[in-house]
Amino acid sequence: MAQAPAPTKVSPLWRCPECGHIFTPQPKTIRCPQCGENLRKCRYCQYADTATWECTNPRIRYTYGDELGRFRIPEPDHVWACPENRPALAPNPWQLFVANPLLRALGWGAGVAVGLLLLFRFAILPWVRGPEVPESALLMGQAVVPSQVMLGEPIRLTVTLWNNEQAPVHQWLLVLEGSLVGNSETPQITPMPITPVERMKDRLRVFLPGSAPGQGMTVELVFQPQEMKRWVYTLRLDAYGYLGVPPQLTAYRVFITPSRKVQVQVR
Repeated sequence: MAQAPAPTKVSPLWRCPECGHIFTPQPKTIRCPQCGENLRKCRYCQYADTATWECTNPRIRYTYGDELGRFRIPEPDHVWACPENRPALAPNPWQLFVANPLLRALGWGAGVAVGLLLLFRFAILPWVRGPEVPESALLMGQAVVPSQVMLGEPIRLTVTLWNNEQAPVHQWLLVLEGSLVGNSETPQITPMPITPVERMKDRLRVFLPGSAPGQGMTVELVFQPQEMKRWVYTLRLDAYGYLGVPPQLTAYRVFITPSRKVQVQVR
């Protein structure tokens, strides 16, 4: 018959192995307050060797053991008023996390956020940007951007493109994105693009006439910020050349110097 053992030092928290309920026990706690499971079973004690179903407590082995000093637990669910009972029911950090509704909600929220980010990165972003294209060392570009301009002055960007391939470039594509694009009117572009400029928030796509083998072209873009304020604008520039026989054209990424990413400070 199970009886309450003598008051002992207990863990700050117990987790019922039957229903998973986590609670703060009292020195005389015997049963789980949620499901009624007896938590003083020998199998829950820190001295129980569940591989051999023997007690490892020296005092119990000396007092109640056989001639070899062994005290065998008759059944896995054996219960008795053991004076040395020490339930090993302290929950681990993960069990505490799962049991806390707020942390569990935060964990679910973080998991959903990570899932959405992965979906955007590997599903939506490639669809928006299109497939990656190979870079051609024979299609070269050079961007000239002022590092500083005075307040009120337009920001002039010059891009020179060279076609060193043996085939003609049927058309060039400039892709510009960053805070300079997002905070400026649609720029004035020379020469005139062959199609209307495509704009999506802080991103521009500009299609320009192509170049014959061994020839190039210079493109000038003039940005006028919408608000006259001192600021540091960022810009990323990518260029592509379309080679091949129409209508099956292949886009190749242009090798740009000195850098694809620039900053312009308005003073």
